[in-house]
Amino acid sequence: MSAAGGEYLTAMLDVLVYENVLVAWRRVPPGGYMIVTHEGEEVRLTAQQAGMWAQGAFAVYLALVDQGRITPRIPGDPATR
Repeated sequence: MSAAGGEYLTAMLDVLVYENVLVAWRRVPPGGYMIVTHEGEEVRLTAQQAGMWAQGAFAVYLALVDQGRITPRIPGDPATR
């Protein structure tokens, strides 16, 4: 995975944690990722698997926002205060 691709993935994972889709994530050697779900499950993924998983989770999150079923928490947005 390129440096830019890795930064994109970590940014998506950070947003998923911020928006409460995930509990947490961290990098694990060698070059993998560990995500923690709300059920307490720890899922170890390769960088490629984490990228695919994050894209899918992000797509679902954006679809729910688009449908008005959830409201995103945008920092500094007066509408979300």
